[in-house]
Amino acid sequence: MPGTWQTWLTALLIVLWGSAQYGLVAYTLRDLQRRPRVRGDNKVAWALIILALPLVGALLYASIGPTSFLPRPNRPPAHPEDRADQGPPVTAANNQANRQPRQSA
Repeated sequence: MPGTWQTWLTALLIVLWGSAQYGLVAYTLRDLQRRPRVRGDNKVAWALIILALPLVGALLYASIGPTSFLPRPNRPPAHPEDRADQGPPVTAANNQANRQPRQSA
């Protein structure tokens, strides 16, 4: 007879807990790698803590480890008026003044 529903539920919970723990450790180690500085200036010690105590180490690192912001990739600004390479923003008055009359054929 296959396992009862309690056995399957227990197995499912163990798999979900393990995958959540593994994902948290992977995310924390990636974050540790990308940061220029961490508290204590010792990334190796933080990595060992995260790996030795998977859940507690990851939560400890997340709460007290990072001391610097991650560098942001070069993205275009969210607002067009923040862009320096565009010139003055287009307004209705500028748009009318810059419009050329149409040539009739």
